[in-house]
Amino acid sequence: MTGALATVRERLLPRDPMQRSAVALAANTGVTSVLGFLYWVVAARYYSPAIVGESAALISAMVLMASIAELNLFNTLIRFLPTAGSNTRRYTLRAYLTVAGAGTLVVLAALPFLQKFALVRDLAHYGPAGVAFVVAALLVWTLFALADSVAIGARAAVWVPVENGLFGVAKLVLLFTFAAAMPRFGVFWSWFLAMIPVLVAMNVLLFSRLLPRHARESAGQSERVSRRDVAAFMTLDNIALLGSTAANYVLPVMVAVLAGNEANGYFFVAWGVATVLEVALVNVAASLTVEGARQRERLGEMVSTLLRRTTVLAVPLVLVLLLTAPMIMSLYGDAYVANSTDLLRVVVLAALPRILIVVWMSLNRVRQRLGQILAVQAVITGSVLGLSWALLPGYGIMAVGVAHLAVQCVVALALVPSVLRVVRGRG
Repeated sequence: MTGALATVRERLLPRDPMQRSAVALAANTGVTSVLGFLYWVVAARYYSPAIVGESAALISAMVLMASIAELNLFNTLIRFLPTAGSNTRRYTLRAYLTVAGAGTLVVLAALPFLQKFALVRDLAHYGPAGVAFVVAALLVWTLFALADSVAIGARAAVWVPVENGLFGVAKLVLLFTFAAAMPRFGVFWSWFLAMIPVLVAMNVLLFSRLLPRHARESAGQSERVSRRDVAAFMTLDNIALLGSTAANYVLPVMVAVLAGNEANGYFFVAWGVATVLEVALVNVAASLTVEGARQRERLGEMVSTLLRRTTVLAVPLVLVLLLTAPMIMSLYGDAYVANSTDLLRVVVLAALPRILIVVWMSLNRVRQRLGQILAVQAVITGSVLGLSWALLPGYGIMAVGVAHLAVQCVVALALVPSVLRVVRGRG
C-alpha cells in the first residue's frame, strides 16, 4: 500500500523539476478550464448572447491591453528568474513597478477606443474618478498575470493552480450574484472584482515565503545577465508575444465588429473552449524555459520528453472534444449547438500542430534566438488575422476556425526539421 501511494505521489509531484512544473501547470490548465467552462455556461444561461458577446469583446480588449503593458515581463521573468539568485526580489519588484507605469500609459492611450463599450462610457461620466477606476482595472488585470510568471520562475509553479482555482471560484460566485442586480454588466464586474483578494493573497505568499526561498536555493547558480540581454529579450520576444495575444484576443473583437455581438457570442464560447488547450500547451512548455535555463546541456532530452508526454496527453483529449462537441455546446443552449459545434471541432484540431510550435518557441527562448520566434509568430498572426478579415464577411465565423487550423498546420510542418536537429543533438 505504501509503495502504491509513493507511486501516485511521484506521478502527481515528480522529483524532476521540469516534470514537476509541467504537472503543476497542466493541473492549472485543468482547474482553470473546468471553472472557466462553468463560468461561460452560467453566463450563457443567465445573460443573452448579445450581452455575452459584448462582455467577451470588452474582456478580450482588456486582456490585450494587459499583454501590451506587461512588456513581455511574463516570459522574461520565467527565463531569467530561475538563475537570479540574490537578485530575485529586486527583479520582481522592478517588474511590478515597470508594469504599473506601462499599464497606466496604455489604458490612457486606449480610452477613446474603450469608450465604444457601454460600461466604460458609464464610468467616464464620473470624470477623473471613473478614469482612475478603468486604470486600476487594467493594473489589477496585468499584475494578476505577472504573479503567475513570478511563481513559475521561482520554481514554485505548484501554487499557480491554487491561485487560479480561487479566482475561478470567486468569479463564478459573483457571476451568480450579479445576474439579477446587474444583468448588463455582471460578467465584467464578476471577472474584475474576483481578482483583487486573490492577487493580494498571492503576493503576500510570494514576498514572505516563495521568493526568499528561491533566492537561497539559486544563490550558487546565478547567471551573469547584462541589461542589454534583458532588454533584447523583452523587446523582441514581447513583439512575438503580442502577436500571439492578438491572434487570440483580437479575433473576438474582429468578429463583434464585422459580424455583430450575437455572432461573437457564438464564436467566443467555442473559441474559449478550444483556447483552453492553447493555454495548457503554453503553460506546460514554460517548464522547458525554466529548467532549460538551468540545464542547457539537457535541452535535446528535455524537448524530446516534453513533446512525447504532451502529445500522449493531448491526442486523447482532442478526440474526446471532437466527439462530445455537441454535448458541450448544449450546455450553453440550443442556439449554441446550431452555431458553435462545427467551429469548436475545427479549432480544437489546431491544438495538435500547436504542440510542436509552442515547444519550439520555448526552446528558442532558452537559446535567446528571439528573432526566429518573432518571425514565426508574425507569419502566424498576420496569416490568421488577414484570412479571417477577408473571409469572415462572406463565410461567417466558421471561416475563422478554418483559417486558424490551416495556418497552424503549415507552420508546424515548417518547424519539424529545426526541432529534430535539437532532439538529435545537432541543434
